[in-house]
Amino acid sequence: WRALFLYTFICLLSLLSGVSGDKIIDGKEASPHSRPYMAILKIKVGYPCTAVEAAHCKGKNITVILGAHYRLKKEKSQQTIPVQEMIPHENYDEETIENDIMLLKLKYGANITDEVKTIHLPSTDEHFEPGTICSVAGWGHNVTHGKLSNVLREVDVKIQKRCDSASQICARGILLLDIIKNHARSYLFQGDSGGPLVCQGRNNIPTAAGIMSYSNSYNCEDAYRSDVYVKVSAYLKWIKTKIKVSSSA
Repeated sequence: WRALFLYTFICLLSLLSGVSGDKIIDGKEASPHSRPYMAILKIKVGYPCTAVEAAHCKGKNITVILGAHYRLKKEKSQQTIPVQEMIPHENYDEETIENDIMLLKLKYGANITDEVKTIHLPSTDEHFEPGTICSVAGWGHNVTHGKLSNVLREVDVKIQKRCDSASQICARGILLLDIIKNHARSYLFQGDSGGPLVCQGRNNIPTAAGIMSYSNSYNCEDAYRSDVYVKVSAYLKWIKTKIKVSSSA
């Protein structure tokens, strides 16, 4: 199972990705096409999203751009595919933001290339313990109150103990950790909702452990903020069921 399917599905979408989203604050530019599973979602109404998506990304007209490093510049590696069907979680709660996950069915399949590849999904019994260093990436704002980034940016984060649900993961920038030092900060804030939390899984394989959902603080300068991710392993059964139903329709 993959976050980006060889058939006609892109899965794992945070339903909130249609809002202002998150920023990679003080992150760095990713090496071009070093994260070939990433995608940009262009919504006719609203803000751009990233591909491993959340249920709050509610757009009526969505186009997926694969193989991109630049947000505004066309590249030969890019594949632009319209979305045929949105499949949000039926129990998504706008107040608690529970079940913040959605599948997108593409109008036609993507071509797998060096710049467009899949990412592993975790098994149902695969867990990432607090203290694990993972990473996130996106085209969101790279400074507080700044503009959306034109290039894919990335930052390392550390999984935290506290979370409200067994279906969620909390993480924050590793420069924040448990104390503040010279106001150092490196984390996600606006424009990257729906992006994958990537951890080294079994056999040291990069794995989509989570999907960026929301932050527990709206203050970008809050050194104690944590970003909350949908725990992918908790939704594998739902993902497989929805794909089976949609594929047979």
